This record gives sequence, C-alpha cells and structure tokens, in this order.
Amino acid sequence: MNISLGRRAATAATVIALGGLGVVAAQAPAGASTFSTSYTCNSILGTQSISVNGTATATPNPAKVNTSVHATVHVVTTLSSPLTINSWSATLTADVSGAQTASFNLTGSGGSIPANQPVTADVAGNWTPTAVGTDQFQGGNLSIKANVAIFGNITATCTPNSPRPVAETLTVTS
Repeated sequence: MNISLGRRAATAATVIALGGLGVVAAQAPAGASTFSTSYTCNSILGTQSISVNGTATATPNPAKVNTSVHATVHVVTTLSSPLTINSWSATLTADVSGAQTASFNLTGSGGSIPANQPVTADVAGNWTPTAVGTDQFQGGNLSIKANVAIFGNITATCTPNSPRPVAETLTVTS
C-alpha cells in the first residue's frame, strides 16, 4: 500500500468512527438535551480519539412505569471522508442510572455519503422503565460498520472516555 493510499485509509477509518458521532451538534429539537464527550475508537487501521457533541431526546418525558420510552440521538460531524461511504450502520449502547440501572441499544443506518461531505447520524431505540424516579442516560459503547469505496466493509468500535456526561434525564411516574 503506498503512503497516499494508507493516509486515505486512515482518514476513511476515522470518518467511519465518526459516522455514529460528531463534533458539532445540529440545532436541538424542542425538548432535546445537548451533550459533549469524547470517545476512543479502534478499527483495523488504528486508534483515534474523537470529541462528540449531540442531542438526545426521550419521549414521552415524563414517562410512566412499564411504558415504553423512545430515545433518539442526532449528531453531525464537520469531518468528511475523502472517499465515498456507500452505506453505514451503527449501534450505540445507552447506559441508564438513577432510579434503576439498565442499558439498551440505539441503532441506525444510512445511505451514501459523498466524498468530502459532512457525516450525519441518527440512532434510536426503546426502553421500558420499571421504577419510579429520575433516570439519566449516558452514551456507552458504539459499533459502526461502514461500506467504503475501495476498501469494502470496515468496522470501528468506540468506547466512551470518563467522565461521561448525562445525555438525557427522564422522569418516571407511577
């Protein structure tokens, strides 16, 4: 592999790692919470540290015990891939603490992202609280699979660094 191609591969892996996360959050929808944190991402091409800003929403909020809550996370990155990303999918684990301890997955996927264009991502999932009180959601592990022009499928796994901020707070009533 020549040096130029190797640099492109490393850049593509970085963008893939950012496919489910971003460094600049879009305008938050009404009721959305904003957060900022950092992750360490690993792929076959190495390790990359990234900064993340995003918006998270849990609905309904407040919620009732034993009623499903829908959580969404939206992010936009200012980084772009020098290579086309044909498609991507991501799974983000949300860790819950407070009135109860739990975790649940948020998933999302997207189509083509042209070379040199910003990467955006939306992931969503459901969780059913079983205890009255206040719960906090924090971003957990992230796995991103992207199909990149020339390289095919590349997977990046990302781990949140401490401290992890609260991405959303949910009030649960009886």
